[in-house]
Amino acid sequence: MMHLFLRIRRQLGLVGIGVAVAVFGLVFALGDFLPSGSPNEDSALVNDKLSEKDKAILQSRLKEFEATLSNSPRDPTALEGAAVTLAELGEYARAASLLDDLTKEKPNDADAFRLLGEVKYELKDYAGSVAAYKNSAKVSEDINFEVLRGLINSLLAAEKPDEAVQLLVACRERLSSEDFRKKSDSRPTDSQKLDPVQVELLLGKAYSDWGHVSDAIAVYDQLISTHPDDFRGYLAKQGIILKENKRIGEAERMFIQARFFAPDKAKALVDRYSRS
Repeated sequence: MMHLFLRIRRQLGLVGIGVAVAVFGLVFALGDFLPSGSPNEDSALVNDKLSEKDKAILQSRLKEFEATLSNSPRDPTALEGAAVTLAELGEYARAASLLDDLTKEKPNDADAFRLLGEVKYELKDYAGSVAAYKNSAKVSEDINFEVLRGLINSLLAAEKPDEAVQLLVACRERLSSEDFRKKSDSRPTDSQKLDPVQVELLLGKAYSDWGHVSDAIAVYDQLISTHPDDFRGYLAKQGIILKENKRIGEAERMFIQARFFAPDKAKALVDRYSRS
């Protein structure tokens, strides 16, 4: 999973959990819905590293947070700032320790648990990551895409695709329920809320990781039928076709459709993934 600290490193003007959980919007990390092991999954991720200037800025801010913590070890703002900064610097073990402390100080902070889930994932502590994401979901009022995506990726990494599929099927049913739709319609739109396409893409990946390729393809086919103007279904199906069946001609047709329907800001991502 392409961890979000690299994705938000240019937002250094505000270091905090609110920034650290920023999302892509329409185009989320391609690796999050491509079948694991597909030929171009890794190449679809952006190789982004901190510059020396950015690193110096973060280290300076870390010293400020640490100075506060030396006097007030339980200060939530300093714990949050130091944890996010350490994570940005790649010091995940130290970040996890501070986030554990933060969740004790703020046990109802869904974002703190969510960030802990990401850090645990980077440490390859997948069981710890799953637990953190589940805690985030438990204290949150709404289904949140970043939490769901992180939880699914952690379950897959922990080799529990069956649990991931069960969770996504339940989420799909909740999204389609009349009560949930009414509740969602009564609230302002939020880029972190789920849309059915995102859930289906994750479900397809979970089926693929489980070895249920025909079920994954069925999910993508239904997605394309229901949302024929959405490029993501075509792109995901192309990935599983190339991985499992090597049907180059059909994969090429999926690529053409994906690129045609992709918004301008996503075409470069489609090209990078499909042509690698």
